[in-house]
Amino acid sequence: MYKIILVLCFLFISSYVKSQQIDPTRPFGEIATSNSSEKGATLVLQSIIESNNKRKAIINGQALSVGDKYNGFNLIAISKNGVVLDSPQGRMELSLFSGVIANSK
Repeated sequence: MYKIILVLCFLFISSYVKSQQIDPTRPFGEIATSNSSEKGATLVLQSIIESNNKRKAIINGQALSVGDKYNGFNLIAISKNGVVLDSPQGRMELSLFSGVIANSK
């Protein structure tokens, strides 16, 4: 009898552990949204790539260069640690290490 109870405990524990696991391949700082293509969805700067003195920013999985538009925002600057986006509502600065740094109108 105790063997059956022990097996059942292991089954319940393993299913609980599986439900609590976090995807290790998820990009740093990513926030889950129901539909990331919606306007007003959270913008997440995932990476900055530099090659031959040219930089690209990965925002919500899209590789963007200075001058590119994404989700109503125009990418106007890329630095080593962040980007500056412009829109009719104002400027937004995203950092690799946190969410939105500052909004200005």
